[in-house]
Amino acid sequence: MLEKLGTYAESPFDAPQFLQLTPDVYLVAWDPPHAVNAAPQLDEVANRKFSAKASVRLALLDGRSRIVWALSLKERSALHLKLTAGAVGSGAELSVDFNQSQRAADPYALTSGLTQNACAVLVSTILNTWSGMFRLSLSRSFVEFAIKLLRSVNDSPPVADCVASVGNTRLLETLLNSECTEISSAVLIGDAGVKRLDAHPFNTLYNNGRNRLFLGAVELAPLPSKSFLALSGPWGLAIRRLEMEGASRSLSAWWAGNSRKLPELRDYIITKFGGRSAATRAAVRDLQLSEPVPARRHGALGETAAFCAVETALAVESGVLVGGWMRDPGNSYAGLDMLGADAKPLPLTLHSFDGVLPETQGGYAIKRFVAFADLGGDLLHHIQPRLELKLASGERSTLVPPPQADDPVESRASALAVVPPRHATDDIVANCLAKPLADLQERFRQSVGAPVEISFGSQPARPLVSIVIPLYKVYEFIKPQLAAFAADRWLAENAEIIFVLDSPEQVTHVEDLLTGYQLLYGLPVRLVLMERNGGYALACNEGAAHARGRYLAMVNSDVVPLESGWLEQMCASLMMDEQVGAVGAKLLYADNAIQHAGLKFIQDEKGRWFNHHYFKGFPRLFAEASASREVPGVTGACLVLAKDDFEQVGGFSTDFIIGDYEDSDLCLKLRRYNKKIYYLGDVELYHFERISISKNGDYTRGVASQYNRWLQQSRWEQEIAEIMSSISARDGVVVT
Repeated sequence: MLEKLGTYAESPFDAPQFLQLTPDVYLVAWDPPHAVNAAPQLDEVANRKFSAKASVRLALLDGRSRIVWALSLKERSALHLKLTAGAVGSGAELSVDFNQSQRAADPYALTSGLTQNACAVLVSTILNTWSGMFRLSLSRSFVEFAIKLLRSVNDSPPVADCVASVGNTRLLETLLNSECTEISSAVLIGDAGVKRLDAHPFNTLYNNGRNRLFLGAVELAPLPSKSFLALSGPWGLAIRRLEMEGASRSLSAWWAGNSRKLPELRDYIITKFGGRSAATRAAVRDLQLSEPVPARRHGALGETAAFCAVETALAVESGVLVGGWMRDPGNSYAGLDMLGADAKPLPLTLHSFDGVLPETQGGYAIKRFVAFADLGGDLLHHIQPRLELKLASGERSTLVPPPQADDPVESRASALAVVPPRHATDDIVANCLAKPLADLQERFRQSVGAPVEISFGSQPARPLVSIVIPLYKVYEFIKPQLAAFAADRWLAENAEIIFVLDSPEQVTHVEDLLTGYQLLYGLPVRLVLMERNGGYALACNEGAAHARGRYLAMVNSDVVPLESGWLEQMCASLMMDEQVGAVGAKLLYADNAIQHAGLKFIQDEKGRWFNHHYFKGFPRLFAEASASREVPGVTGACLVLAKDDFEQVGGFSTDFIIGDYEDSDLCLKLRRYNKKIYYLGDVELYHFERISISKNGDYTRGVASQYNRWLQQSRWEQEIAEIMSSISARDGVVVT
């Protein structure tokens, strides 16, 4: 169907005609004396080949057919075309002389005498198929032809409005007849050429079912002065004239003044419009924050009443992390569904654990729950994904969470807080937390911009080793560290010192400290300033990227050497054996008890692998702890390795959260390249452990460490088991 027919020109094609569409593309139009039910043929008598050729059969009002071919030529020379229309004796011939100018294709003639459906088929074929097949989208002559073609079938089309813009992304809106259900194509024709709208436009019943409301997005720059929108589907063709008066309106301003605030329209704007660019993502974020949907729970708290609330619904690249609680003394609830972008419900598998409400809320026993909706990125830009609570009665109730955090750090903290540490089982981590935490960690990593470097003193020309020290909110050990470094002649002559400030808001204070200490001790220092807090792995990797030494010494900010020579001895171990991938030292608590004498892996009663330090808590001079030996791994608090090896394995993995397990992961990566890990029992340093990491709230929640442990096990379980089995067999016993 067509919403309106234009005025037809009288120009039959009883004899075939050769027409010029663009400088490189031609049409052949022919009305055989009968209806054509078989595939028509167009051949060149001398068997010359066309560069491309296509055809369409169209129904005429008198019952016959019109056949239109489109073709491009390899060369312009005389043609002798033979046309057949399927029936015996039904054929025609056409000669073309390129020494004469060709007649221009007339859209009014081509649509003359066609049925409504045939007009729709012709427009759809030319705009959707031939424009791409013959690369016509940017041809000015084709655009002029296409606009006339649309006018030939509807000379006074209704209006489609550009209602809002975000940058060059334009939002178009119009009303359609109620029968215009499925939209198979939406094409804009005008100054900007032929542009296709998003693949899945919004199209829903409106005005009590009398119309359909259509919205679509398209990239347009600059604004066109004259454009038409052609919508097609199984129902036929709808043509609209585009008006751009609202193009200067922001998305939030349009929504605020929009009288058609359908929930499904809001979802479409957030889902489809938000994913087009960083600017549209910010725009839909602003829209949701300026007009948030009121949070909606179910029921009322009481001794016998049922109540359910969703507090967390974090949409990430892989799906939605859901957390909340319910009280259901009468078994009123039958389940919980996540509503996808198409509003279809996805049943959730709830992982439940006991909880108690605060006394201010009645002190009732409740069931907390967590779930993951594996939806991919369908709801990525939604800060209030909706859910449906299924009642035992068969009814459904919509639940709306409060707006969720958008900042990666806040979002990650929310995800870590969904489950209390004691309930963060491997099952919950694997099935609920793993994917969203991986997405949020990567989003966080991408949000950390490029660092800048500040130098203090004259830097060494060719340092042998680069000491990389990440700083995060704890600075009282800088002075004793530098004092010990300055007293070590070998270190002062062969090393460069790189501090990486991972709390950049404190840069002024740290600059003042380093300026004073550089003058006091005479050691040159470099400060790599992170744009924002990125965590241990990112900070160390950035420090390594700025390092100029052959070797890297990864040293925590709370590690202080007991005496000189420690770094020389650790580097010598690497020089003497190229198969050694990394070396670590004996680290001591402030009371001289051993904190680290090599790293190993231990299993709990459930078979889960954990990192553990040999001889932790033993006296400093315990004999076995003073023996140098090969170990499964060493701590990153004081770890020395070749920069080439560090880069070969990709540095510290950045998918662990906050700062834990990256060191054992690095050692396991080095082992994969057949490198050995050594512990030096006669190299001693103090390590005032956990002072800096305790400053990070995310880590102290505990779930981050459990996630990191699970991540290491899921990645390295077989290798860890083989390493520890080999060590047990070698030593005959498991070393404490």
